[in-house]
Amino acid sequence: MVRGPDGRKPIAGAVVTLANTTFAAMSEADGSYVIDEVPPGRYELHVSGTGYEEAISPIEVSTGPYAITTALHKIATGEEIVVTGSKFPEKRVEAPVTVERVTSDDIKLTGSSTYLTALSQVKGIQYRESGIGDIRISMRGFDSQFNTRMVWMVDSKLAELPGSGLPMGPLLPTPSLDIKSIEVVVGPASALYGANAVDGVVNVLTKTPWDEAGVSVALRIGNQNLADASLRVAGKVHHWFGYKLNAQWMQAQDFRPDRSQPFHYYADPTKGAIFEGDLVANNYNLRSGKLEGFLYARLGDKWYLEAGYGFSYTDAMSATNTGRNELRGWQVHYQTLQLSHPHWFAQVTRTGTDSGQTYQVDGLAKAVQAGGGLAMYTPEALEALRQKLRFIDASQLIDSELQYRTELFHRLRLTAGGQLRAYFPSSSGSYLDDGGGKSIRTIVGGQYVQADLWAVRERLRLVAAVRVDEHSDYGVQVSPKASIVVSPARDHNLRVGYNRAFKTPTILDAYLNIASAAAFGNHTGFVIKDAAGAEVARIAALSPEENNSLELGYKGSIRRRLFVDIVGFYSFYDNFISPLGVAASPAKGTFASFPDGTPTFAGTPVEGALLTYTNFGSAQVAGANAGIDGWILPGRLLLSASASYIRMVSFTTTNAAQKSLLLNVPDVTARAAVTLTDLGLRNSFLRVQGRFQNRYAFASGFWDSSKFYTHGRVPARFVADLAVGYRFQSGVTLSGNIFNVLDDHGIDVLGAPPGGIVGYLQLAYAIQPQAME
Repeated sequence: MVRGPDGRKPIAGAVVTLANTTFAAMSEADGSYVIDEVPPGRYELHVSGTGYEEAISPIEVSTGPYAITTALHKIATGEEIVVTGSKFPEKRVEAPVTVERVTSDDIKLTGSSTYLTALSQVKGIQYRESGIGDIRISMRGFDSQFNTRMVWMVDSKLAELPGSGLPMGPLLPTPSLDIKSIEVVVGPASALYGANAVDGVVNVLTKTPWDEAGVSVALRIGNQNLADASLRVAGKVHHWFGYKLNAQWMQAQDFRPDRSQPFHYYADPTKGAIFEGDLVANNYNLRSGKLEGFLYARLGDKWYLEAGYGFSYTDAMSATNTGRNELRGWQVHYQTLQLSHPHWFAQVTRTGTDSGQTYQVDGLAKAVQAGGGLAMYTPEALEALRQKLRFIDASQLIDSELQYRTELFHRLRLTAGGQLRAYFPSSSGSYLDDGGGKSIRTIVGGQYVQADLWAVRERLRLVAAVRVDEHSDYGVQVSPKASIVVSPARDHNLRVGYNRAFKTPTILDAYLNIASAAAFGNHTGFVIKDAAGAEVARIAALSPEENNSLELGYKGSIRRRLFVDIVGFYSFYDNFISPLGVAASPAKGTFASFPDGTPTFAGTPVEGALLTYTNFGSAQVAGANAGIDGWILPGRLLLSASASYIRMVSFTTTNAAQKSLLLNVPDVTARAAVTLTDLGLRNSFLRVQGRFQNRYAFASGFWDSSKFYTHGRVPARFVADLAVGYRFQSGVTLSGNIFNVLDDHGIDVLGAPPGGIVGYLQLAYAIQPQAME
């Protein structure tokens, strides 16, 4: 049996091995395991589980059954096992890159309907709430309404929208109940993860039936008419087969924009701009449904096969670079097949989308204005116009990977693999340049290899990797990386690293086509002329952006209780891909055309106008992140705190028509959380957390802080949250959460409605298999 520190709680999914033999097993939900046909003799028993220290004990096996109970103790802070940083299991304190980890307990403490809320306390990220459940993150600057400099994954499978190339984020079909942990690599990672891992990687890791079996239920109610129900059912059949079913339904009413503020007015202000709230169909009612089903099979002792299906349905407001969209019935479907082994990993996943009746609010406002204003439209006529302007998205993405990893001489770890991704966006010309019988097809293939050597055992570690990617539109890109880790003492590591990462233009960057917003992706290039017809600028078609980054960092575990992580970075960006920006405005005397002389949006009211993406030139950016987390009082008082700083060192461009480059993020952010457990009342918990961001300039398409604020910057903001709860012996947990306790009505980013206090009550119940029998 495998038990927790108290000797009573069973631990599922622990790996049990006999050293220097092939005998191994994994513990069941009740902590039991069986290893058959072990010859009599003396052995060394190794037991390890996620989040627990490995237990090693000598045993002597005689003839007949042999029973032993092993108690595992919580792993010391910083010694948690992570896999995303190196595609190999390793201690977080030893990882050659910054890897942040959010546990299932962290997610439960937030009490939110979305796992994304738990990322608010992660060091080194920019966290933005754009509404209830609409949460987005970025790292190391150059933000926009869309974050395209990160790779988002679920269980190492790409979680990306095929029609745009954007992260799924809140549209992900996986409910919070099924998430085991979230690992965040902060910094460039293209050498292992390919295109667009310029600033980092987010990997959501889910639970298998061997990690957690039984039934889990969570019910939430709160203000803003929030009601949320989640269910997870998982089990095993005869030890060799497993199954899992996840479901969630959430509904609420989002915060409304403020009519007295200028942010959410659309169309030509000289003709009477129209307020967003007068146009939306669903009265800001949110609805989100998620459903997943998986089957698992053990093929022998080491091979695992899993097949799954996932679905999500969303009604919500969503900020974009051209205003806000109202998502109405947006669907995501995926099917996945995965085969894994201690040395092998293979998967293929298909993702498809259906945009339902989604439409762009700005486009609707301009159509209403052109039709004589709101007074000319009955509710039925307005709905008919929404239907006419709705987006079409029937896109698909095929993602596949094959990976092999091994360890030689207990010193050298080798990882090699390849990925192939095929994008088949399909909008019928509703928001991409694929109308009139045109089609868009993008194929990306990459191969990578990494060598990880302990040159001097527990003192000097050398890591080198290289990846070669070929893009059907942009050719070959090479991404090397190298790191040196020096350990002057146990659990104290100094590291220096170099990474080259690249960003290829996304589907939206290259093929966007929304005439109502005069927005056109840059896969052709453009010529800009003045009113006299003289050429004033020439914009080349987009090419990949490159980031060469140097890092210097320290990680240490103080008395195995307090983990410290400090890193400084200096990045060199070339061919930087800008946010969506104004390239030509006839009202200001500039006119855009394609290289063949055809005006942009010819024959429309916005002929000659252009918002597009460009390669800006070169930029240098420096910054630092520092954080601590750990138990001040073991098992009682947990502290987490971090601060980040980033600044633009220099920016150069040869194009006089290009504006200055903005980081689009606060230069200073800070966050802290204190968690109290079993203090004064056994099985109780209390968590207080806060986050701060400095004021900052932001410009991306429709959203420009210089237009909306007299001082030209999004104001600084501080938000505090509170969670309190009690765990009953029966398996029931009752908790309450208050977000934005101080009732701050500021915004994290332009496009978000002014928020307020949000409060939840949650009832969670977990039934273990033995309680079901």
